[in-house]
Amino acid sequence: MVAVSLIMIIGLILFERINFSYGDDVVGNATLAWFQDLYVKKPKLDKADSDKSIAITGHRGSAVAGQIMKNGELTDVKIGNTRRGISAALAARIEFIEIDLRSFTGNENDLILYHDTDLDKLNVPNRFRASGIERIEDLTLSRIRELSYRTESPRLDRVVLLSEFLDLVSGSNQKIILDLKFASLLDGFKLTAAFEKIAFQLSQHQIGSDRVTIFGDFNILNQWITFLRNRKPVDGFGGRDFQLGYTVLAKHFDNRLDVLLFPSRIFEKLSQLETSHGGTPILVLPVTFASKAMLTRAIERRVEVWVYGTEDANDQNKLKQCGVDGFIVDLPMDFVY
Repeated sequence: MVAVSLIMIIGLILFERINFSYGDDVVGNATLAWFQDLYVKKPKLDKADSDKSIAITGHRGSAVAGQIMKNGELTDVKIGNTRRGISAALAARIEFIEIDLRSFTGNENDLILYHDTDLDKLNVPNRFRASGIERIEDLTLSRIRELSYRTESPRLDRVVLLSEFLDLVSGSNQKIILDLKFASLLDGFKLTAAFEKIAFQLSQHQIGSDRVTIFGDFNILNQWITFLRNRKPVDGFGGRDFQLGYTVLAKHFDNRLDVLLFPSRIFEKLSQLETSHGGTPILVLPVTFASKAMLTRAIERRVEVWVYGTEDANDQNKLKQCGVDGFIVDLPMDFVY
């Protein structure tokens, strides 16, 4: 019991990753230096794997400087899903552009680009707060149009609709990733309606399935697959051909436990998400989950692994050597490899 507790404590320290870097001689916290090779020891790669190209994704397009309000205080943060950030990623011809999707109140056949459910990154009129509105999902489209991000250019940085995003990317050949953030807040009927809005907008903008990847946790991807299986193809929507990306979220304790002690469970879930057309999903990991055990299993199973949560070149170099196939970064224009 003591040994198990010790393993859990060490694992949780590594997951927190305080001042910890994968790069040689750059571990800021000396107490963690000893674990570096244990945690990310380089798995054996075939020459074809070691020479492969790396997929680069602009996280929420690309980041702009902004602020978030927490406990009555403003803190500097990176803000994504803005028109400016998306336009910058398009101009830089970043291979993949990822955005987050949430629903809003109303019958419009659209969704919004927004990561969080709270309104802390937005300039919110006092009358909204006075009416008790705390979630983006509770706002109508007319009210959303009044909101802007807490950035140096609030007039430019307003909440973007899925239809507006697709207008921006329609003229390019860059691939897009739709990260579905609304599952836990919607019941079965509303969830199906949200999926239908994605199908409608992609069809309207003639975005082919070869350009689109769907990201989400295990539950939302399961529901997406069921939706596609049951949907009548009334509009030529080729949803079954979409690549999926299974995001193993660090905020879920079960995931932390599985990565630490039972990594095979993650790959069992991944196999359940395989489709006849889309194949095996990409395994999308926070950098704290990119352990030797996870990457070795991915290489053995020929599973693509993309990592997010680090902008550090030392991390990225070490992780590529360990078999990582792609990085999801806030500042993709600065990515040099």
